[in-house]
Amino acid sequence: MPFPASFDAFVPSNLPDFFTLAKVKPDYVSFETLRAVPLDEEHILSKDYAKKITIPAGYLHSLRVYYFALAILYNGFSSATPGVPQLTFVELNRRLYHTCILHDLGWTKALEGLAHPTAAMTFEFHGGFLAYEHLRKIAPDLTSSQISDIVQSIMLHTSQWPSGQSSIVKSLLSVAAIFDIGGYDGQGAGSFDFLIHRKTVQEIEKEFPRGNFVAESSEILGREFEKKPDCLLGHFPGGSEAFLQIVRKEPIVPVDE
Repeated sequence: MPFPASFDAFVPSNLPDFFTLAKVKPDYVSFETLRAVPLDEEHILSKDYAKKITIPAGYLHSLRVYYFALAILYNGFSSATPGVPQLTFVELNRRLYHTCILHDLGWTKALEGLAHPTAAMTFEFHGGFLAYEHLRKIAPDLTSSQISDIVQSIMLHTSQWPSGQSSIVKSLLSVAAIFDIGGYDGQGAGSFDFLIHRKTVQEIEKEFPRGNFVAESSEILGREFEKKPDCLLGHFPGGSEAFLQIVRKEPIVPVDE
């Protein structure tokens, strides 16, 4: 089954409304099918930049998030909704890869990242500015609409709202990132059971193992909460401690399951 040809460019920000509209099915799709989606030279440049700037476990997290997002798209997503602008799959994937692979540039220990004037900002904004400058350098043909969608999605990916509209790129990034951090219980017990087939998750995690994700991400986020008490993620319900408690300590699906 191929990917659908197009998707709604904007979706409800409220996750229950979003999932009702999307009607996602957790059918199995192989990692080989997902990996076969073509990437262009600019995507590879973004991958190389993310590997250079992002902490190692955060880089692998970003790769898992991209493939989780593709798996969600493959199994059904809102499209052809009356009155909603559409994005072709090719265009959506162009934006989605840059967004996912660059979304945690703010999780950096690299001098180049820490020396940037925006390093004192909440990591989502810091990373968004780094992504903007990078994309302007390697993809000067990106339109204002394209680059704004990518960068705004990065800057807002940890934010959730009960109403309004979000870019499909932002929504996919947010859901896939929450899933990678919190697993099938990311929004409460069994809340994401319908999202992605367990064998698909297992194959993605085998390709991009979690490794030291808990230790590295906890250190970065601990620094964030300590030095930037007004950071966006500090507004998570229950505060910083509640968020750190949902970071998983094992693969979402054990390799030997």
